[in-house]
Amino acid sequence: MDTIDIVKFPPYASNETLQALSYHLDRECNRITLKEINWPDRYPYRPATYFRMAYNEQYIFLKFDVYENEFRATEIRDCGHVWEDSCVELFLQLQDGDGYYNIEINAIGTILCAYGTGRKTRSLMPTEISTTILRDSTIKFNNENQNEAFYQWSLIIKFPHSAFFKHNFTPTSGSTIKGNIHKCGNKLPHPHFVTWHPILTEKPDFHRPEFFGTFIFK
Repeated sequence: MDTIDIVKFPPYASNETLQALSYHLDRECNRITLKEINWPDRYPYRPATYFRMAYNEQYIFLKFDVYENEFRATEIRDCGHVWEDSCVELFLQLQDGDGYYNIEINAIGTILCAYGTGRKTRSLMPTEISTTILRDSTIKFNNENQNEAFYQWSLIIKFPHSAFFKHNFTPTSGSTIKGNIHKCGNKLPHPHFVTWHPILTEKPDFHRPEFFGTFIFK
């Protein structure tokens, strides 16, 4: 799959609670599965990871659901090393040939956002903007089957268009952007680098916009 359709929510969704938005995302949006391991010889582990996305005139609405055998959530400072924890990421390029945003969030909702044209040219999102991104995290543990104990966690994110701090972003029906979705955990016992769209590089590198897929606003 090279494209993702983004459902439009009505204006009143801007005033919904995050838990209410979670319900609507589950019912009204296609569930995207992150299937690409990309580097199976070194990093074969693939936790079950699912993604949903919608938008309206003010926000994009995101939901991640993750099931994994190991768990780490130590970073509590926004703009910290969230990728070392149990982490999900959304990279978005709003205009062709432009830079891209990396939105990275660990399982307890700590967020890192930046913009730039490559890995080494990032501008961090100012704190006064990142605090406008609303997040709700739910974490569960299940060891009913002693041989397959797992952690289940979910994130709901309400991301204002104004948080794209280098752009005046107002998506409309028919608009398209580029991007990719990731699940990682660099310091977990089994590091992994799973993606929605394949990345054809020798070693893990999410900062490769040439491998982005397409998001279509419906």
